[in-house]
Amino acid sequence: MMKMRNIVVSAVAVSALWLAGCSNSEQDSGAEKEAATSAAPASASASDKQAGDVTIEDGVVRAMAEDAEMTAIFGTIHNDSDKDITVTGFSSSIDAEMNQVHEVVDGVMQEKKGGLKIPAGGTAELKPGGEHFMLMGVKEPVMAGETVKVTLLLEDGSKVEAGEVPVREIGAGDENYGDMSGMDHGSMDHGSMDHGSMEHGEHSHH
Repeated sequence: MMKMRNIVVSAVAVSALWLAGCSNSEQDSGAEKEAATSAAPASASASDKQAGDVTIEDGVVRAMAEDAEMTAIFGTIHNDSDKDITVTGFSSSIDAEMNQVHEVVDGVMQEKKGGLKIPAGGTAELKPGGEHFMLMGVKEPVMAGETVKVTLLLEDGSKVEAGEVPVREIGAGDENYGDMSGMDHGSMDHGSMDHGSMEHGEHSHH
């Protein structure tokens, strides 16, 4: 009778240990699943950034003469996002005293107030004689065959890396507002921006 009681007690003890072990394993497994589940959203949100929503197509930088101090960037800006954007400025790998978004009104070049507004799914064309990116006081002229890194600055404070834009020759006949390569940056009047009477002293440096 004593032997039977010992066997029963031993069986109960073994069963209890087995259940305890199983319970711990399930708890560990549950904890691991919970941890994995909680980590998943963080990982997903970190990589949830949409790329390529704003791009420049057929971008080109006007090649400069060796003694020139101004150039411009042309191309078509695509806004493939689902929100309207405003391009208020830009930066580039060109070392220039001033970068501005310009427009040409009645043959006169001037800074475009308020920037380029591009609706969701829309485009904005940068072209000679129209809206364009202007660089003034360029330290080292860019030549045909080179490339320039361009970054767009948006109204909400964000930046868009537009990539490498090639430098190409654009003849004076292709521009309605004259030959930039022949301008004297030292005698410019920023108020009129007519490329012939600009006074560098009136520039505000960025």
